[in-house]
Amino acid sequence: MAEIRKVGIVGFGVMGSAIGLNAASSGYDVVYKELNDELVQKMYDRFVVGALRKRVEKGKMTQEQMDQITSRITGTSTYEGLADCDLVIEAAVEKMDLKIQVFEDLSKHCRPDAILVSNTSTFLIEKLMERVDRPERTAGLHYFFPANVNKLVEVIRSKHTSDETYQALMEFARQNRKVAITVKDFPGFAINPIFIASYNVLDSFYDGQTYNVATLDDISKEALGVRFGIMWVQNGSGLGTAYHAAVSMVEYLGDTDIGYPPVPEALKRQFESGQPWNLEDGPVSTDPEVRARVRDRLLGAIFSIATHLVDREVVSLGDLELGVKTALAWPKGPFALMNELGMDEAARLVRLADEEGYFRVPALFKDGVPAPWDLG
Repeated sequence: MAEIRKVGIVGFGVMGSAIGLNAASSGYDVVYKELNDELVQKMYDRFVVGALRKRVEKGKMTQEQMDQITSRITGTSTYEGLADCDLVIEAAVEKMDLKIQVFEDLSKHCRPDAILVSNTSTFLIEKLMERVDRPERTAGLHYFFPANVNKLVEVIRSKHTSDETYQALMEFARQNRKVAITVKDFPGFAINPIFIASYNVLDSFYDGQTYNVATLDDISKEALGVRFGIMWVQNGSGLGTAYHAAVSMVEYLGDTDIGYPPVPEALKRQFESGQPWNLEDGPVSTDPEVRARVRDRLLGAIFSIATHLVDREVVSLGDLELGVKTALAWPKGPFALMNELGMDEAARLVRLADEEGYFRVPALFKDGVPAPWDLG
């Protein structure tokens, strides 16, 4: 198995810096790449020194520990500066053409045995790596925001990814104290198709009156048993990120035999306004019919896409359940929720999602009501 000691990070922004800090804190040497030396220094001061100093001031880390981490970190403005890395993680902005060019450049300048991975949240790994020599060394390594706190990492295997590359990445994730799940190359991978579908459905109800933000957020908290609702989480990730991810997923899956909930006009308008959702925009509706209408469609969409993912062997049932609970902090995954409601009710909600035009009925539900899920 390939041994990883030195890690390159392309993109010294919020996500890239957190991925690199996580690696440096786990004992790896890290080199960040940005467009020029001035930007490298600026990002280093802000995202490395600034972030670690706050931890020292709060007593969460000693100065000695901070010094040990920073001693493992360097920066570069050239691809030649990544030439001796064992693993390079691309964390550039979410533009496909840019990422394809990054990997072409990495392929030219990195060692032929260096593992090259993308942290993209929606793009297909095989597409991003189309200009890389020896594609068997390519994969996806999808961290979740915030990468220094969220424990989940999706290890994405394209049809080209070798066993050696996959095993090295699983070990790397473990050494970084992450929970790693295995996912096949698929639009959005495993967790994002579920989460993006959930907010596409929820946001589509927003009317500022009966369905204000406060009501929709509260319905999602009740339906999923979560402390922080889906509207709140969208604000945390940024509505720009949420909107563009939704557009990407609909482009990939909307016209397929899986389907996907349309991008809500309300999300587009809110993103374009430059303002987050107002979580305190009015009273929370307690009308049972008002709440049930949203809850049923929200759960139906979640149950549908989760079943499609497992049915098509994108991810195992166990890994999907673990991934949702870890990345999204849901107390129960979609399959435990279906079992809890009963499979008759789950089947009704899945058919409702089909009637609403969100998803086609998954194969496992087409012949009636399946048996409860075996959660081991």
